[in-house]
Amino acid sequence: LHHRCRHVAPSGARQRPIAGFCSGLALPFSKDGGFITLHERVGRVGSQRMTLFDGIVNLNTRHSLLPGGGLFVEKIPFGVTVRRIQFIDDAHISTGTHPLYAVLVSRDFEADQSDLNDDGMTEEERQRLADEKENAKIQRQVEADLGGFEVEQEWVEEIERENCFKIDKELGGAPPQLRSAYSLWIVDAADGWQVVDSYELDEDEIGMTMRVMTLTDFLAEPGSNVEISEDELESKLFITVGTGIVDKDGEDVASKGRVLLFEIKRSTDRSALQAAELNFVYEKRLFHGPVTSLTCLASDGKNRLIIGAGADVNIEQWGNDKLTQVGFFRATMHVLDIKLFKNFFILSDAYDSLYFLVWRESDKSLTLLAKDYDPIPVYCAGILSRGGSLDFICHDDRQNLQFFQYAPGDPAARGGNKLVCRADFHLGSQTTDITSHFCRSSLVINSATPSSTLAALKQQDTFFGKAEDDQRLAVTFGTTDGGYGAVVPLSEPIYWRLTALQSVLVNALESDCALSHRAWRLYRRTPRRGGCRSNDRKKGVIDGDLVMQYADLSRAEQEDLASAIGSTVDLVLDNLLELRCSTMVL
Repeated sequence: LHHRCRHVAPSGARQRPIAGFCSGLALPFSKDGGFITLHERVGRVGSQRMTLFDGIVNLNTRHSLLPGGGLFVEKIPFGVTVRRIQFIDDAHISTGTHPLYAVLVSRDFEADQSDLNDDGMTEEERQRLADEKENAKIQRQVEADLGGFEVEQEWVEEIERENCFKIDKELGGAPPQLRSAYSLWIVDAADGWQVVDSYELDEDEIGMTMRVMTLTDFLAEPGSNVEISEDELESKLFITVGTGIVDKDGEDVASKGRVLLFEIKRSTDRSALQAAELNFVYEKRLFHGPVTSLTCLASDGKNRLIIGAGADVNIEQWGNDKLTQVGFFRATMHVLDIKLFKNFFILSDAYDSLYFLVWRESDKSLTLLAKDYDPIPVYCAGILSRGGSLDFICHDDRQNLQFFQYAPGDPAARGGNKLVCRADFHLGSQTTDITSHFCRSSLVINSATPSSTLAALKQQDTFFGKAEDDQRLAVTFGTTDGGYGAVVPLSEPIYWRLTALQSVLVNALESDCALSHRAWRLYRRTPRRGGCRSNDRKKGVIDGDLVMQYADLSRAEQEDLASAIGSTVDLVLDNLLELRCSTMVL
């Protein structure tokens, strides 16, 4: 048995043999016997790691694998495409014995169009209808000639389907059409991932987003003089679903959206077949466009719903069994994603880069602070933080990552109205979602008891957890080609040390096909007309794929490269270990 030490060593570490193995353990929380593995930790001289596994029952199935670290991944075949999934974090609904998940799925099927083969009319009726349309067209032409104007300028002839499509029954008639049906499922993970309850969306409705959130129930209408204390306000848990509606006319008619709110009621009867019931509560139709983003805004102890539909961002509050709009903002083209940090908003526009907004609870206004004026199609955005510094990261259509900062005092900010670009990096892959996570130290993440380890560290060092490196927000993302990536903020000493290491590694390692690694990571400008960014690149990002190769080199090569940058092998490996641990989410 070999153990791949991805959780204790930098990327690319070699497999380490198990130094100790013990099986047949009687665990109180498991019916089957567990086992313990013991192996050497790379980068920590003289230290070892012990891992406890809860049996291998689930590992024998053909859908399971063991990545290490006491965790295992099991593949659950649903037979449908899972679009969104989120755990229902409520102790009254989702218990420890029956954890529930909200899942937005789609199922492809072939729709029968045999009804188009026959319209129910005889040949004489079809000919009479065609003659009537032709006579009406001739009459409009005559009126146009007598009036002295062109018929194309004054009359807009409606395009009817029977004039564009004609079905030939001799060739088999109308073929079946491939379509998708969207549904909302409630799944019980403890009962073999069985579907507890479901809700089917409409025929021409596409599920765009789904979120499980808690909304405050406002008793008074917006604008009323009735003052209600925070203690009197109640909160309710909802499953919110945003959809887009495209009817049979397709692109001829603008798409619309709909927001659906569901409640979950736990069954108290143990003999009941369903552990939970999904109840449809409320719907709101939006005519701005499809609903692409749903987020919960928490401000002054009050939770409201943020809806991104088309180019509009609406702030809705729940009260009197309905949603009421209390604030709005209109972007340029189409809002793809909304990220929150306290009461600050980051909007990703599909055609006009980023918007930085702030919500003020006093006057319930959504105000634009700054934006990026370069017309870049942004697919997603995220938030990076280290200490008191806050940065925004976005991914565009040219597979670039850009890092912006709100700096009103910077001359490049145009008086504070423009987001200042601090760094850029060419990723080379496409992603559609960026998620922030808290960076943890290697001392905590490699511990079997992280809570007690954290308490011991704080007892030994009173300043542990108060430094800027202990207060960092990194981002993780998945790519469309099956990759996984992370961006971690670094301190200035570590950044300059790894920058020097990256410079010597570019020359020391052989590149693929003799291509330039520096040129590959340079920022690609947008080909759109009106792009105002110059050719100067900000750079400022270290390529983790390159610097992590340092751990796979021989000891002699590591010493040569470390001496070339004025450092030591142990210090560089320790920096790479901390960097690797900062990217871990589980």
